[in-house]
Amino acid sequence: MTQGSVGYNMITYGAGETLMRITPEQQLEPWLAETITRVDPNTWQVTLRQNVRFHDGSPLTAEAVAESIRSSLTTLAGAKNFLPTETEISVTDAQTLTLRTPEPAGNLPYSLANWNFVIHRPAQNGVSPLTGMYRPVRLEKDQEFVLEPFADHWGGPPPLAQVVVRRITDGNARALALQSGDLDMLTNVPPNIAASLPADVTQTSVPGTRLHYVILNNTRAPFDDVRVRTAAAHAIDREALLAATLEGQGSVATNMYPSSVGISIVPAQETNIEQAKQLLDEAGWVAGADGVRTKDGQRLEFLLYSYPGRPEITALAITMQAQLAAIGVAVKVEEVQDITSQIEGGEFQASMFSVRVASDPQYMPGVSLVSGAAYNYGGYQSAALEAVFAQLRATSELDERQSLARQMQEIVAQDTPNIYLVAPPLITAFNSAVVSGYTPHPDDLYLVTRELTVTR
Repeated sequence: MTQGSVGYNMITYGAGETLMRITPEQQLEPWLAETITRVDPNTWQVTLRQNVRFHDGSPLTAEAVAESIRSSLTTLAGAKNFLPTETEISVTDAQTLTLRTPEPAGNLPYSLANWNFVIHRPAQNGVSPLTGMYRPVRLEKDQEFVLEPFADHWGGPPPLAQVVVRRITDGNARALALQSGDLDMLTNVPPNIAASLPADVTQTSVPGTRLHYVILNNTRAPFDDVRVRTAAAHAIDREALLAATLEGQGSVATNMYPSSVGISIVPAQETNIEQAKQLLDEAGWVAGADGVRTKDGQRLEFLLYSYPGRPEITALAITMQAQLAAIGVAVKVEEVQDITSQIEGGEFQASMFSVRVASDPQYMPGVSLVSGAAYNYGGYQSAALEAVFAQLRATSELDERQSLARQMQEIVAQDTPNIYLVAPPLITAFNSAVVSGYTPHPDDLYLVTRELTVTR
């Protein structure tokens, strides 16, 4: 496991916990915190749950939590996307701490649910004590991760006698291991593998919180023209993308949030071939004899980068290639190993991309659309969106945040900074004769829960 993935995996397998967490219904609830209260626009007070212990037996105190958050902000690059590094953290008493942000941060409770802020103590012999139901006892890198029950967990002894996580990279080998009984459960099952499993294997499939989309370079031709961006977005048949690349599973995405994150969606980039053609006509692109539009002697064509990190990404790009050809746009797809290095300098036209989207409506625009955002590789700028985003960042009122999220989506619908495609499915397969209590969660962060049991 890389340093950046440790916190994620610790929560997934029941070893780590955060102050807040997200329910399967995408609602925010306390976890190690008892309450989080906003004192003023910049200040939040956290009261901790009583009688919590770390795996080394030490108590969960405000000082330990403060040290954990400071450590995350110092050592994890992704933490700054959720909590400003300048945040002041002070201890009021043994069970209470205060966080003061340099600017109003209405999303702070959501941030404290992020896996970057799994609560931990400083490493002892290379291992950081955590607070979860299961305690890590052995890790063989890229092979096996073993956890045992933590009897002193605040919620009581957990139900499983042992958790063994095995990394099997070959999809067919994983499927055979499940069918033979060597494994009880498979997670993140590719749709093509899921389709090949026998009927006696139980499967659950829910649209995940990951979003596949195309980053458009708003500063370079042809996508410096909003009419071309919008035409390309309307040329995409997203249901066909699901059918061609994900066995029809998952959900379509027409705006910057997938429907799975519990945010009210403003439909935007829906398929409309005639409107797409009309927009290109208005932009001066004329159909050529070979089917590719031209303007001032230039063909309407672009290079679309993809990458092999997720098997369906390039398949999506190739499927879109044919869909865009139908409106006179020629696309060349090129797969590269490191997509970030390829596009971070801004020398590109379009690129496939994929992110996990938090249920916090501030997250997606904050990492992909506002000025200076980590994933705003396309150089999108909008004073209108920045103004609404500033309001969103300042408020913690849930209804107001939903309303502001809709306003931002309406701006995105007009500007088409990127082309939003699909939310891939989160498929889990298991032997229901021995596994019970599993509740599918659209965020694969939460897998091993207290309800999950295995009976042999």
